[in-house]
Amino acid sequence: MTMLSERQRTAQALARSIGAMEGAWVMSPMPLDESKRLRFQVLDGDKNRVLQQLRDWGWEPVFVSVLPRVTFAGMAAASLYEIDLPRERAPVPDDRTIHGEIVKKEKPSAEMEGFKKYLGLK
Repeated sequence: MTMLSERQRTAQALARSIGAMEGAWVMSPMPLDESKRLRFQVLDGDKNRVLQQLRDWGWEPVFVSVLPRVTFAGMAAASLYEIDLPRERAPVPDDRTIHGEIVKKEKPSAEMEGFKKYLGLK
């Protein structure tokens, strides 16, 4: 079993919270793939309550499509939403500093100084 990333642990906790709400179901498989968004379905009758709760927690659900839900009472109007969880940022390589022989400024030798003086360069 592999270790879950911080994003996957957050997705699992959020999925449990959404699943505990009446009228909401998580559609994404867990653990959430690093390139995927967390998808969930909400009955239209519970939509305002569920979406407001998620906004109160600091998440911004985005409407995806209308997707009816099969319930014990038959087909029910429902919508599909998704939340884009923050991804881990890749470290940026330091390419501004130049390293190596070219950068190192060596002191000129006495022979070179004499040669420049002879040519009148100095």
